[in-house]
Amino acid sequence: MAQLTHLKRCIGQRVIFGFDGHKVPSEINLLDEEWGLGGYILFKRNLADFEQLMNLNDELWTMGQGTPPFIGVDQEGGSVHRVPEPFTVFPDMSQMGVLNSVSVAYEVGAVMGRELTATGFNLNFAPVLDLNTNDDNPIIGRRAMSADEKRVAALACAAIRGLHDNSIIACGKHFPGHGDTREDSHLTLPVCDLDLDRLRKREMFPYCELIQKPPHLDMVMTAHVNYPKVDPENMATVSRRIIHDILRLELGFKGLVVTDDLEMKAVTDTIGIEDATRMALAAGTDIFLVCKSLDEQVAVLETLMKEAESGNYPKHVWERGYRRVRDVKARHF
Repeated sequence: MAQLTHLKRCIGQRVIFGFDGHKVPSEINLLDEEWGLGGYILFKRNLADFEQLMNLNDELWTMGQGTPPFIGVDQEGGSVHRVPEPFTVFPDMSQMGVLNSVSVAYEVGAVMGRELTATGFNLNFAPVLDLNTNDDNPIIGRRAMSADEKRVAALACAAIRGLHDNSIIACGKHFPGHGDTREDSHLTLPVCDLDLDRLRKREMFPYCELIQKPPHLDMVMTAHVNYPKVDPENMATVSRRIIHDILRLELGFKGLVVTDDLEMKAVTDTIGIEDATRMALAAGTDIFLVCKSLDEQVAVLETLMKEAESGNYPKHVWERGYRRVRDVKARHF
């Protein structure tokens, strides 16, 4: 019984869930009691006003069954601004790229960090490290700081320092690069025709800098994008070639790999959530993000449990992922 409970904790810590409403649903509370969930992501739908936000995050901090949860938000600036007044409303990050000031980038990160920390958050799914290289891109565009990879790396480095200095974990996204696509992965599976040499030279340059030099990224989000010249069969989210061989081994990333929301149509209309969970696990993913549906969240937990019981993964593999999550939390919380 104790071994089963520990295994469920090892699995539960590897998910981040979202939910509807201004309070934690009873179903999520029950899942947390059983699994010790790793974290939560909040959206505008969860945040009515400042007081309600504080109360909700106070409640979330008590969850996790002994391990404080990630409490995350997409707070990029510009069109991706989830939190209510009186939070600072920043312009699109493309404006920071035009200004091109590392001191301003640091202050933006620091102000975001102070406001998020003061209201109970500990994780920001930002900054966007994509390059704004395709005018037809419907989803990245002005969310990206620049089309210049060196500028993106320098400004993101400063912004992440500002977040870290205020106890907020930063998550770089969307690896290896969502900038040069023409589709929105919320709606379909985008295809990026760039080859690996180009990706290494430009799209992956900010990741390389932020992994190998301070302030060191703790979390990277993968892209629901197909790169046929790198892996002709699998989108990046479930590609061992991209996650294990390139991100882990080639770039030396030792932090947490998190999926983008597994409920996006790039996944659900192609391989489905259960196969995506199995394949992402095999590829080296640490954290599975499911932003809304309770049924899909349960399916991810049960799929991970089936994989644990199948014998395909030795015990130390689950311990390693669990330890990696706890180490990042211990370093920042």
